Amino acid sequence: MAPDVVVIGHVALDVNVFPWGVVENVLGGAPTYSGLQFAALKQQVGIVSKVGIDFTERFPPIYSKLGLNTEGIYVAGEHTTTFENTYDEQGNRTQVCKHVAPRIAPEDIPGHYLDARAFYVSPIANEITPELLKFIKRESNLVMLDPQGVLRVIGADGRVGVRPRDLSEFLRYVDIVKLGREEAIVLGGDVEAGMRGIQKMGPKVVVVTRGGETTMVLSEESFFRIDPLKVEARDMTGAGDVFGAAFLTRYLATRDVLNSARFAVAAAGLKIRYKGPTGFPTEPEILEAVQRLK
Repeated sequence: MAPDVVVIGHVALDVNVFPWGVVENVLGGAPTYSGLQFAALKQQVGIVSKVGIDFTERFPPIYSKLGLNTEGIYVAGEHTTTFENTYDEQGNRTQVCKHVAPRIAPEDIPGHYLDARAFYVSPIANEITPELLKFIKRESNLVMLDPQGVLRVIGADGRVGVRPRDLSEFLRYVDIVKLGREEAIVLGGDVEAGMRGIQKMGPKVVVVTRGGETTMVLSEESFFRIDPLKVEARDMTGAGDVFGAAFLTRYLATRDVLNSARFAVAAAGLKIRYKGPTGFPTEPEILEAVQRLK
């Protein structure tokens, strides 16, 4: 039986450095943050990822214990993709990449996963290709992409930067694209015009999230701005993937872009009150928080 949604992207091992302290050996990446948020919203979730032997040595089979299907997780090499994330008091992040796991290929996707209603693709270190997106795309499904890992450049010293590049070869197979604050560099000075340019490459919905600032959403019909939920943020790690999981879950149910975006903004706001991969909000909690959004 196919899962409702499949998450594709590397598991990460994160060392998170905050002004108030360091949290080491935290599981990260889309399989963690979007996968667990999908599960909190009662979706059946499949994971496609590659990890190292270090993952199996440090962690019990946590994903399967939390109800995620792990048939698509493969051990490949010694090291899981590993980042050191340093945050300032405004939530801005500096990253250093210590290790990168091998790329994810089309043949790594279990056959029955291809019948899923939706795919959430969120690479962190150039682990996906346009060919993989072409392989999973069907007329009957939805594909949502967060291209953060496509736009990243990892220097010889491991420092992570973001470079503008032509995304058209990826976006022709995508229904929804979500850009974070760092990735919005590809949009140029006029963000709304840049979003419309992205939309011409294929996606029907373009979302730009900007941490604690206004989220912008472009659909075929309308352009929206949504203010963030007012909370005391303790950890911004994974907020983008929580947003993505909440948006895609709600959009599958309603096909309402504004409703889905407000739902996702509220979900991300609720999640960042907790450190690490904990505190994933449920649907009733998110719907209550939506009422507090402007």
